[in-house]
Amino acid sequence: MPSSPTRRLAAAQLIRLTICCLSFLLTSAGCERQEVTRANKPQRTQRLRKRPSRSLAAAITVRFSNSGVEPGSARLGYDRLQVSALFADADRRDSHLLGDLVGRTLRGPRVGQLDSCVRTPGPWLTGAARPGPAPRAWLQLLDVGNLILTAGSHRLPLRISLVPSLFSAVRGVRYDGDIDHSRAWLAAPVLRLEGTGGDGVAPFAAEIKVPRPVRLTYVGDQRVRGGAVSGVQAKGNLPLRWGSVDGGAVLEVLVGSEQGAGSDWLRCRLKDDGAFTVPSVLLSTLPRRTVKRPWLIVLVRSRAAKVPGFAGKPLLLELVDAVRVRPSAALAE
Repeated sequence: MPSSPTRRLAAAQLIRLTICCLSFLLTSAGCERQEVTRANKPQRTQRLRKRPSRSLAAAITVRFSNSGVEPGSARLGYDRLQVSALFADADRRDSHLLGDLVGRTLRGPRVGQLDSCVRTPGPWLTGAARPGPAPRAWLQLLDVGNLILTAGSHRLPLRISLVPSLFSAVRGVRYDGDIDHSRAWLAAPVLRLEGTGGDGVAPFAAEIKVPRPVRLTYVGDQRVRGGAVSGVQAKGNLPLRWGSVDGGAVLEVLVGSEQGAGSDWLRCRLKDDGAFTVPSVLLSTLPRRTVKRPWLIVLVRSRAAKVPGFAGKPLLLELVDAVRVRPSAALAE
């Protein structure tokens, strides 16, 4: 039988072994709980960081306006090419606002069928920003480096400037450029826009085919001269004729009071066959023509193209012809 000291030593060893086993079990359980907790953490973090989806969006308008009477002015104008461009990191619900910020001529609802019309806001022919609804989320306008528009040997570097603070949620820069007496640009088969890249956007290049030039030739039975006509009958249908056709582009016309506000305009999508008649029932909804408030007819032939790295077809080329319709001298006020 072991002596008393021996028994005490064995008992002490047994106690130490029991403590070690308990420590190991507790440590193992603790490690397992820690792993479960770490596995759960990313899921909770992911739920907290979930945000409405954002994407890279852009709106680039290249507008060529024929010479003629300047809208809103009594003086003759001249051929003008204007470019306005915005690139943004935007909530997808706000990307459509970029079109208003670059001042696109055609606004409001799209016209579905050919040779049909809808009521619409008036045209925007200056290229300046038009205030619209405030964005739902912050709209960061990007600096994508230097931008240049080319057509054959013609080159137009765009200016970069800070966007006026229209809303507290809009910040960044815009690009603009313009050149007068620019009809030679339409002789090139394509326009090319190049950006050197920046703000996380890689260098890019986009091309768009140039449609055939467009010009209204007759309003009613009156030939258009110097961007204006007079003597067109005040009642009845309004026949329109234009001098060239292009089956590969979109053609639309806007008719309304030059001093009108809101939706005092008609917007019609046309079959590009050289002629269209605006029905009198639609014209009767417009304000009456007067000397101080003539009508303006704006014919727009356009094409859209993709830009690498940006959604949709944000590059829009508009060829615009505007004609002022004055009342006849016998009806002048």
